Amino acid sequence: MTERTLQSGHIDEIRQIEQILIPHRQFQEVVQRLSHVYEFASGGAEPRHTLLVGESGSGKTWIARYMLMLMPPQNQDGISIKPVLLVSTPATPTLKTLAEAILFALGDPLAGYGTADNKRYRALSLIRSCRVEMIIIDELQHFLDHGVRHSMYSVADWLKSFIDDAGVSSLLMGLPRATAILALNEQLRRRFATQLVLTPFSIDTEESEAEFRSVLNELDKMIPTSRRSGFAEVDIARRIYVATNGLIGYLKKLVIGAFDLMRVENRACIDISLLGQAFTREIWQGGPHTLNPFRPGFALRKLDQPGEPFASLSAASRAKSGRNR
Repeated sequence: MTERTLQSGHIDEIRQIEQILIPHRQFQEVVQRLSHVYEFASGGAEPRHTLLVGESGSGKTWIARYMLMLMPPQNQDGISIKPVLLVSTPATPTLKTLAEAILFALGDPLAGYGTADNKRYRALSLIRSCRVEMIIIDELQHFLDHGVRHSMYSVADWLKSFIDDAGVSSLLMGLPRATAILALNEQLRRRFATQLVLTPFSIDTEESEAEFRSVLNELDKMIPTSRRSGFAEVDIARRIYVATNGLIGYLKKLVIGAFDLMRVENRACIDISLLGQAFTREIWQGGPHTLNPFRPGFALRKLDQPGEPFASLSAASRAKSGRNR
């Protein structure tokens, strides 16, 4: 048995940190919009639909989970009530697999059985019996990444019709390129005219850096350490920014990894050396020591060059910029 397994409450503490939600500005704006939509629908108004896009790690999934927390599933007289239904787009979306994913989220034990039309009918029936008021469909970019080109139009049309027939508000979520799916169906694009974007944190201005440091300060206060780790100190905050590219998902990975190491090494708080080890273990395994943001002598810059952790994000930004010129 290793020292790790002997740490009392270690796993419980990790779970506690995993559940931390930091209500930063963008998070609050999106949740406020979705809560407004939900209230409208609950009051009998016409369903309102929203598209939410953001890079991987920007916090989309946490927003979906937060909505589930606000309107959790219940059991009333033996009936499963699901006010918010969270569906993950299948890796290879077709009419059958998309309907199957919806049935699975609804708790249908026979989600994999039946024709596409049969699954569609059962899904609509369950949406009504489970009193679903908002459908959230995540990983929308799978339509573009793994779908068969000639069938993507059919799936987009199916999705539009399904949302109409369900008669509830819906939220589509995905990477920024997911907006291209709306171009496949004009009616679908019109229904999702409201589009929200989660962008990474920035330290390019005093105001944006102050916001990022405020988030770090809140996170520092929530972590169960013997004393504060000082995440919001200017030098540490800037190193954390570079190490995570300002993405909340990578920030959580970095901090959880450092906390794990802190408990194993019996430290009182998370220091810069632990952050450096966590960066190597959680974000860039095999990266050169000279490019570890927490090592002495590192010249602060984004790690977005070819072969670096955030190169794909930089390439996507350049491609988008080129299309807009």
